[in-house]
Amino acid sequence: MENKKNIDNESKTVIIDIQKQKNEWRKKGWSIPDIRGSKQIWYTLVKKLVELVDLGQAYDLDSVPDIYEITQPQSWRTYAAFLKGVGFVRNQAGRLMLSEAGMKFLAEPTRRKLADQIQDRYRLFGEVLSILETEPKTVEEADKQLCNDYGLHWKNKSNIRKRMDWLEVLGLIQAIGNHKWEVTDSGREALKEWCLIKPEVLELMNLESNDIEIADPPEEIAILLQHLADSPELHKKRCTYNIWVPSPNRIENLRIIIQSASDKITKTDLFGFIAKKFNLKLSSVESMLPFLKASGLLEEVGRNIYVATPAAKAWLETGSDLDFIRILHSNMQFVGEMVKAAECDIVRNDLYVQAKLYGLNSEKARWIAGFLREAGLLEETQYLHLKATHIGKCFIADLPLAEAYGEVSEQKNTSDEMKVVVSHSPSKLEEVCNRLHNTSMDPNAEGKGSGVAFEEAIADIFCFMGFKAERVGGSGDTDVVVKWKDEEDKYVVAIIDGKSKSGGRVSHNDISDIALDTHKEKNNADYVAIVGPGFSDGTIRTHARKKGFSLVTENQLTEIARASKELGLNLQEIALTFQVPDGLSQLEDIISTKKRELAIISEVVSKFLGEQELLDGLSPRDLFLLLRSSNESPSLDELINVFETLAREEIGILQKADGKDSPENMRYMLRGVEKTINRLRALASAIERGSQE
Repeated sequence: MENKKNIDNESKTVIIDIQKQKNEWRKKGWSIPDIRGSKQIWYTLVKKLVELVDLGQAYDLDSVPDIYEITQPQSWRTYAAFLKGVGFVRNQAGRLMLSEAGMKFLAEPTRRKLADQIQDRYRLFGEVLSILETEPKTVEEADKQLCNDYGLHWKNKSNIRKRMDWLEVLGLIQAIGNHKWEVTDSGREALKEWCLIKPEVLELMNLESNDIEIADPPEEIAILLQHLADSPELHKKRCTYNIWVPSPNRIENLRIIIQSASDKITKTDLFGFIAKKFNLKLSSVESMLPFLKASGLLEEVGRNIYVATPAAKAWLETGSDLDFIRILHSNMQFVGEMVKAAECDIVRNDLYVQAKLYGLNSEKARWIAGFLREAGLLEETQYLHLKATHIGKCFIADLPLAEAYGEVSEQKNTSDEMKVVVSHSPSKLEEVCNRLHNTSMDPNAEGKGSGVAFEEAIADIFCFMGFKAERVGGSGDTDVVVKWKDEEDKYVVAIIDGKSKSGGRVSHNDISDIALDTHKEKNNADYVAIVGPGFSDGTIRTHARKKGFSLVTENQLTEIARASKELGLNLQEIALTFQVPDGLSQLEDIISTKKRELAIISEVVSKFLGEQELLDGLSPRDLFLLLRSSNESPSLDELINVFETLAREEIGILQKADGKDSPENMRYMLRGVEKTINRLRALASAIERGSQE
């Protein structure tokens, strides 16, 4: 009897240990972030940065910390990736603050404490140390054994090198000659205390049985899913809105936010609660509202009065992350479908390509993947790889899923098949944007002289947007000249100084005021812009503002190019890029307004199709009442403008009914939707063909 009890206890201990290892594996990330500088200064650098964060010096992420005695410093934004990655800091309203782990390291800033933190956050750190404990090995030998033991398919040795570099820096391994490394006494002490994941546990995770019991959703959520199952056409009506939620623990943070709206709450009180709870600016909170409404968690029941939806209240009762995912899936594109797409191991970029078939860009897909990982439905099997967990596969078995729209198109006619092919092939826009990005941080890109490829890419992207742009380059002249005609048909000229920087930041020392002034005069230019991957500190921004130089990042230029195609921006609007001090802000407002107008048009047409027969025509005021709780909640003036736009002769999708009512009460009928779409599309195609001949 005593032996049986001992065996049972041992079995329980083994089960608990296996579960602990599984949990450890799932919570960790793959890639240890880079930190600038030689590895000899890494530990000292981290220690100093944590001290400066504690002193409140990381209030401007574009400023440079005072660490000149250690190394040539980078901006706080550059260091933040590592500090946040290891869990030492958090971003609070634009400044870095020490986390609980950061405070503990500040109190005891030893090499072992930093090693413990890296071990706690990243996979296969202690496991590499364990491999070296058995016998000294070279980097190549350690990499081979690690890959064999854990079934890895690393394309190069950068992953093993980074782990071994940190193990060396933190005194856990040491070189013994012949390129071999052995574990130190400090390393052996660490191995005694660290929880290591054994290869057989990973094999067990892959071979787990599928008899996982998943609780049924509450009735309020089950109704949403049943609607999707009964009416598959509703899948395409799920939204593709931007997502933003306070991090980390985003699902839990959402639960807290929705809990505050379990009873009716004013917009002011709701925003005040969220801002105070998560230490956010009100502008950041406001940007969250469209997602809260579009995701089916929050609804407006009166003017600026909000309350949690019935489904959201049901989620609050169960507290289940899976119920949150069910609500999200019912209201947003590519949620359950993402789990389906990741049933077999998939690279993130391939997953993002599939997301585009559902109308999602990479950023929105990243957010959804983050929710799915928090809910335990996806896991990161290796760096940049995702795979559905066993619970994820079971979860989607009873979930109504949409077919990828691209796959549906392939079953249609030839022209639709061509659309699918195009979605996988880089367009001219993607080509110029990708080239701009790739050359911005590689001065010798494409085997050309320093900065030449980047300057050519800048000229290309302005040509794409419709400007006359030419790379000049060479000694004594500007890099790029851009020309366009203003509203009075007179030519305007801007010169651009392109700065390709491998470090990702252009500093004041990289700019020559005298040269720029000379180039401006030589080309009789009206404007001067500097384009680079990023700008390092406040000095260059202050000086550029005084001189009237516009600072434009390659990312900003890319987004402007995308907007120029998507929204049909004219050259005068795009040229605001060159105006200082607020040209870029004005352009952002224009882009935001145009996107909102298009979103309102979509909602108006959708409502007409659903309500017109019943109401025999609709007025702007009718739509104002029908759409006041919608995602956009358009104003009456906005709706009047949209009605007038759609009723113009060149569009003609709306026709006025008889009567001489005021603009807000004028009734309209929707006519010939498909014919209008085909006519406008044919006209656009003809213009496009003519412009390419």
